[in-house]
Amino acid sequence: MPWYKELHFAGNNIFDWLHAALIIVVAVVVGKTLYWLIGKTVKRMAAKTRTQLDDILVDMLEEPIVFAVVVLGIWYGVSVLTMSEEAAKVVSDIIEAVLILNGAWLITRVFDSLIKEYLIPFAEKTESELDDLLIPIISKGIKVSVWTIALIMAVHNAGYNVFAILGGLGIGGLAFALAAQDTVGNFFGSIAIFLDKPFKVGDRIQVRDYDGVVTAVGLRSTRIRTRYEGRIVTIPNQLIAKDDVVNVETENGRQVFAVYRLTPDMDDGQIVRAMELLKGIAESDPDTREKVVSGFFSITEYSRDIMLLYWIKPDASNLETRTRINLEIVRQFKKNNIELVKANPVHAKWDKVELV
Repeated sequence: MPWYKELHFAGNNIFDWLHAALIIVVAVVVGKTLYWLIGKTVKRMAAKTRTQLDDILVDMLEEPIVFAVVVLGIWYGVSVLTMSEEAAKVVSDIIEAVLILNGAWLITRVFDSLIKEYLIPFAEKTESELDDLLIPIISKGIKVSVWTIALIMAVHNAGYNVFAILGGLGIGGLAFALAAQDTVGNFFGSIAIFLDKPFKVGDRIQVRDYDGVVTAVGLRSTRIRTRYEGRIVTIPNQLIAKDDVVNVETENGRQVFAVYRLTPDMDDGQIVRAMELLKGIAESDPDTREKVVSGFFSITEYSRDIMLLYWIKPDASNLETRTRINLEIVRQFKKNNIELVKANPVHAKWDKVELV
C-alpha cells in the first residue's frame, strides 16, 4: 500500500485532501476566469447596445454569479471527502445558506441599480415631492423584506424551527418596538411634512427658537442652517410636526414702526420736512416694499412726535436694512437741522439730542 494511503486525517488520506484542495483551487480559478471574461467580452457587448438595462444586469449579476460558482466548487470539493452523515449535513446546510444569502445579494443589487437608473431620475422630473419621499421608503422596505426572507429560508434549511425562534423573540420585539418609538414618530413626522408642505428646501423658517434656511428634509430629521450663526441644526421631524412653524418666505414683509420725537421748537415746516425725509429715505432703500407711511401723530409738552412705518422684503436682512435706513435718517436730520429730544417726564423738561 502506498505511504500516502496509510496517512489519514479525519477519515481521509493525503490523496483525498489533495483531491479536494485541487477541486477548490480549480473552482477559484474558474471563478476568476469567468469574472475576467465577463468584464472583457460580455460588458463590451452590452455597452454597444442602445439600452442601459443589459449593462446594469451584467454589472450587478457579475459578482454574485462568480461567487456562486466558487461556492459550488468548494461544495463539490468537500463532497469528495469521506464524512459522517452529521458532518455532511452541516456542510450542506452551510453551503445552502450561503447560496440563499448570495441570491438575496443578487436580487437587492439588481433592484437597487434599477431604482437608481430609472425610478429616481423619473421622480426628479416630476413636480410632486411625495414620490421623492416614497422611493427610498419602498426601496429600503423591499430590500429588508428580501433579506428577511433569505435569512428565514437559511435558518429553516439549517434545521431550526423558525416559528419557535420568532416566538421566543416576542418579548425582545416588544422592547425593540418601544425603543423604536422615536424612529417611527420621526418617520410619520416626515410624512406629515411632505403631505402638508409647510415648507420646502430653500425656505427660511422659524421653528423651536431657530431661524434659518432649510437645507434638507429627510426621513428622520430636517436640517436648518441658522441665519446669523451659519450653523447646521438637525431637528427631529416629529418635533417639527408638533411645533408651530413660521414660513418667513410666505410673508409680504417684516413691518418696522419707529417714533421720532422732535424738539418743541420745531415749526410746521420743519415737521413736514422731517416726515418727507423719513418717507423718502424708506422708499428709496432697495430692500423695502413700496408701501411707506409717515405722519405727525402726537403733541406733548416735551416733543412733537412723528412716525415712520415701512416693510422690509422677506429675502432681505432685517438688521442690515434698518441700520442703513437709520444711518441715512441721522445724516439727513443733521443736514436739515432737525433735532430730536430725549424726554424726561420726571423732571418735566426736555434735552436736545445732538446728531453727530
